[in-house]
Amino acid sequence: MKKIFLILLPLLIVSSIFGCAPGTKELSTKNQALQKKVTNLEQQLKTAKEQAENEQITLYFAKDTSTDSYLVPELRTVRRQSDMPKLAMEELIKGPSDKTLEGLIPEDTKVNSVKVKDYIAYPDFSKEITKLSVGGRGEALILASIANTLIKFPGIEKVQILIDGEKTETLAGHFDISKPIGRNETVLLLNTKTGA
Repeated sequence: MKKIFLILLPLLIVSSIFGCAPGTKELSTKNQALQKKVTNLEQQLKTAKEQAENEQITLYFAKDTSTDSYLVPELRTVRRQSDMPKLAMEELIKGPSDKTLEGLIPEDTKVNSVKVKDYIAYPDFSKEITKLSVGGRGEALILASIANTLIKFPGIEKVQILIDGEKTETLAGHFDISKPIGRNETVLLLNTKTGA
């Protein structure tokens, strides 16, 4: 009996080593495939989370052509927050990402708030917004830049600009802004014969 056991023991050891090897290899391959799937799912989750946290907004900046200045839209991805219209005004003040475009609002201007009531947005700026030396066209572009940017948001149809919480007659002396203003499409480059 001992002889049979001594003969069978090495056979059992050899067969268990070689018998388990394919299983181990198969488990390793399955483990790698699962790791790949987990990594892929983690990446998809991260991308979905970023998309849920970010929002694309449209800002309007000036572009000079050979004949005049116009507004062109610039899409910007920003982190979503509760007061998106205020964030849009802050981004407008920061200026364009595209170096061929020009920001219109003085950089030291602060956005005190942007409130919305009865489809009218009330962006409240600091007095620095009035430190402008522009003609009629420049003022028209600034007003349209603000109005067109805000009116892109749902629930906003008109804009009443405030300075330190108060209505004002004008920004630079050329246009009456004591009443709400609407979207101005006439200053958009895509609506001109020279623009594309």
